[in-house]
Amino acid sequence: MRHLCDSTIVSPAVWALIGVIIGGLLTGIFNFILQNRQFSHNKEMFSLQNKSNEQAKGILEEMLNNKKFVDRSFAALKGKIGGFSDDEIRRLLIELGAIKTTRPDDNSEWWYLKDRRDERNKEQKS
Repeated sequence: MRHLCDSTIVSPAVWALIGVIIGGLLTGIFNFILQNRQFSHNKEMFSLQNKSNEQAKGILEEMLNNKKFVDRSFAALKGKIGGFSDDEIRRLLIELGAIKTTRPDDNSEWWYLKDRRDERNKEQKS
């Protein structure tokens, strides 16, 4: 009776091939698990980084949609948003669809939503 391990039935080359296949499969599974964890971590970090941007945009949009004020000074907008540079706040305003204007009397920077352009034009004419 011959055994499976008998060198006449299964050569060392076949055993090496089986070892390579098993090693390759285990490596692939291990890499898949590591990549999945890395993706989950990156997704969470992206969400956390953009959460503050979204909250800041929400505050800016609320201020620019205020019924009493069609436009707002950059100083007023900046005063409600902490932790952002001036350029970052301007980028958020542009993402919201805001338009920048400059007052001729004091060269101050003012912003309004392009959706409220008609309302702003009516206000300026009166």
